Amino acid sequence: MNDKPNWKVAHIDDIERRGRDIPVREHLGIHAFGINAFTPSEDGTVVNEHDEAGSGQEELYIVLDGKATFEVDGEAVDAQVGTLVYVAPEARRKVIGEGTVLVVGATPGEAYQGIDWGDAWQFHSESMTAYSEQRYADALESVRVALEHIPDHAGLHYNYACFATLAGDTSDDTFAHLRRSVELRPQFREDARRDDDFAAVRDDPRFEEALR
Repeated sequence: MNDKPNWKVAHIDDIERRGRDIPVREHLGIHAFGINAFTPSEDGTVVNEHDEAGSGQEELYIVLDGKATFEVDGEAVDAQVGTLVYVAPEARRKVIGEGTVLVVGATPGEAYQGIDWGDAWQFHSESMTAYSEQRYADALESVRVALEHIPDHAGLHYNYACFATLAGDTSDDTFAHLRRSVELRPQFREDARRDDDFAAVRDDPRFEEALR
């Protein structure tokens, strides 16, 4: 990897993998927009089904190698190397296949604030796997352990509040973690207001208090 003060060059194969994720943004030190690459899981999933309605983020998917099939709002698109697929925030999307897909994303009109996971990645990965399988108590436990090692990580505090809410824990401690996440990363203030994970507590006065 070239590492000049004002520019960098790296080959995607040289970026250390985190499971099947390739942390392009962190590796290159990009802060203006989100960009990462993903490889297939054992069942062929490259990008799990989701939408970005909560974040308002627009995403561009680029097939770097192999081939992939995009499922967007119920429609399938077969994509070869070099194919670009743009997806608006509200659309449900999923990617399966045998190749590597690069994803670029940002929210119109908002400054991008990336989260560097670094040493927290292992815990984050475990918690997100549990979250995707709706094992919210397990996801919460992974984050709780992570915070013992990395107590001032904004993303961990935010996810703690999300997972705790989904697990039915609406104690003051849950809102304390949400408040701490906003202190560490102010962007979480607006993210939380749009995040469906907090639907059960959005009318709780403690929710807005935590976001002040």
